[in-house]
Amino acid sequence: MLFRERYETDLWLIRGAPGWITAAVVLAVALALPLLVKGYIVYNVSLFLVYGLVALSLAVLVGMTGQVSLGHAGFLAAGAYVQAVLADAGVSFLLTVPAAILVAALLGLIIGVPSLRLEGPYLAIATLGFGLAIQQILNNWSIVGASTGKLVNRPEFLGLDFYGDKPFYYLVLVLSILCTWMIFNLERSHIGRALHAVRDADLAAQMSGIGLARYKTLAFVLSAGIAGLAGALYGPLVGYITPESFNLLLSIKFLLMIVVGGLGFLPGALVGAAFITGLEVYLSTFRAWSQLVFGAVVILIMVLEPAGLYGRWLKIRSYWKTWPM
Repeated sequence: MLFRERYETDLWLIRGAPGWITAAVVLAVALALPLLVKGYIVYNVSLFLVYGLVALSLAVLVGMTGQVSLGHAGFLAAGAYVQAVLADAGVSFLLTVPAAILVAALLGLIIGVPSLRLEGPYLAIATLGFGLAIQQILNNWSIVGASTGKLVNRPEFLGLDFYGDKPFYYLVLVLSILCTWMIFNLERSHIGRALHAVRDADLAAQMSGIGLARYKTLAFVLSAGIAGLAGALYGPLVGYITPESFNLLLSIKFLLMIVVGGLGFLPGALVGAAFITGLEVYLSTFRAWSQLVFGAVVILIMVLEPAGLYGRWLKIRSYWKTWPM
C-alpha cells in the first residue's frame, strides 16, 4: 500500500511481505526453541521475556514521556508478591495476574500524582525512595514471608500444568507477545503521540491542549501495570522470591537495558533486555572478572554508539537502503 487511506493503517505493526515473513520466522523459532535447546537455555529465554516486559514498561515512562524512574524493581516486587500471596490462598492464576497488574498500577498512581511537579534527578530520587520503601516493607511484613522470602509454585489452570520450564516458557511467550503488541500499538495511537509531545516539549504540548498531569500520570500507571505483569510471571519463573531480589541494582539494570538498547525506541528496550540478559549469563562463568567486563562492555557501547544498539541498526539499515549512493 503506497498511501495510508485510514488511520487504522498507521496502527499496523507489520507491513508488506518482508515484514510478515520476518515475523513468521521469528515466531516459528520462538515456538520451536524449547524443542531444540536444553532447559537451562529455555529458562534464560523466559527470564529475558520477563525482563523485556519490564524494559518495555520503563520505555513507556522514560522513552516516551521522559520521566526517569529508579524504582521499577518495586513495581516488579509488588506484582510478584501479590501473585504469590493470592496463589497461596488458592486463587486461580487467571485472577492473580490481573490482581498483580491492578495493585502495581495503583502504586504507580500513588507515586505518579505527587511526582507531577518533579523532573530529572528529583523524580529519580523520588522513585528511588519508593523502591527502597517497598523493599523495607516486604522485609518486615510477616504475611509475605518477611526477609526469609516466599516460595512460588508454577501455575495450573484450565486443566493445564505449567510446572516445567518448557510449558511455562510458552505461557510467558504468549503473554509477552500480547503485551508487546499492545505497547507498540499504544505508541502509534493518539495517546502515544501525546506522550511523545510531553517528552519533547511539554510547554508546547500544554498549549496544544494536551493535559500534562493526565498523560504523565497515565504513563506512570501504564508503566507500573506492565511491570506488575512481569512480576506475576517472575515469581513462578524463579520459584523463590525475597525482598533483597528487588534491590536498587535491579532497577538500575532495567534502566541500563533501555539505554543500551536505544533510549526512545520501543524495539530498543527488547534489544537491550536481550543483550544485558545474555551478557550476564555468558559472564557468569567468569566470576572473578564478570563485573569488570560487564561494566567495560556497557561503557564501550555508550561511547561508540550513544543511540544504543537499535540506533546503530537503524543507521546500518539506512546506509544499505541508499548504497552505493
